[in-house]
Amino acid sequence: MSHFTDVRVLFSRLCSMKNSSNGMRLGIRNFSQSNNPIPKGSVTPLPPLSEPIPNLPPVIYSKPKSEDATTEVTTLSNGLRVASEKKFGQFCTAGVVIDSGPRYEVAYPSGICHFLEKLSFGATHKFPTRDVMLRELERHGGICDCQGSRDTTVYATSADSRGLEAITQVLAEVTLRPQLSMEEIEAARQAVAFELETLAMRPEQETILMDMIHLAAYRGNTLGLPKICPKENVNKIDRGVILNYLKNHYTPDRMVIAAVGVDHEPFVEYVQKYFVDMKPTWHSENDAFKPQVVHTVIQILFPLVCSI
Repeated sequence: MSHFTDVRVLFSRLCSMKNSSNGMRLGIRNFSQSNNPIPKGSVTPLPPLSEPIPNLPPVIYSKPKSEDATTEVTTLSNGLRVASEKKFGQFCTAGVVIDSGPRYEVAYPSGICHFLEKLSFGATHKFPTRDVMLRELERHGGICDCQGSRDTTVYATSADSRGLEAITQVLAEVTLRPQLSMEEIEAARQAVAFELETLAMRPEQETILMDMIHLAAYRGNTLGLPKICPKENVNKIDRGVILNYLKNHYTPDRMVIAAVGVDHEPFVEYVQKYFVDMKPTWHSENDAFKPQVVHTVIQILFPLVCSI
């Protein structure tokens, strides 16, 4: 009796599946247009894509304007160069490019630029803390960043174009008027020391390897100076050393202020106001550090090369 019941259940399921498949077949639509004959040499009665669709208005394409690709450059009274390009969009990007990097640390303890990257966008005379500065940028949807190579340091910000004056002021403050408090310098020292410890334990050694390659390739050249702060210099770099380096390298003739997505004239006015009319921190402070200008490049690099 149980076998008969199982067979009946199976038979009912098969019948239901057959009915459902028939229903699905009946629901299939025929998309072919049998009424329209297929042209010779074509596989479809529809018009080819190479021909324009009838009864549609003509397409109007946007064309670039000559002024959109023009870079305007203005040199201010102190030698500071200001460059800008006007691009369409709601946001703008502005930055300060400085001839500063490890290759210019010949007369200083190597590692100053490593410290400056850790100290970037910190407290300034206008903004007492980093958080206050970041909140000012966030009011205009802005972000900031600092990056450096062996011969260039870049401070950059991006924000809404209506906040151009605010981000120009932020750039001027972080480059010319940082507080460099003892607490900030000690925090940067700890960050550099921790980074040096972790570099030795990482499986990838690209950072250390690049320093060694440059040191071997550019013997007797400042490009061979290390980008990473040597361990023996972590405790040598203090506020006086950093201020003296900024005083001699963060000068108008070594800087370019550039922006994209802004009007040139108001940008030049903001740069004049915050970069020229307001003086840097080191103009009002005396630093006790004296660069070792008597050393030549060969005298400084020769012991490093011999240690490889």
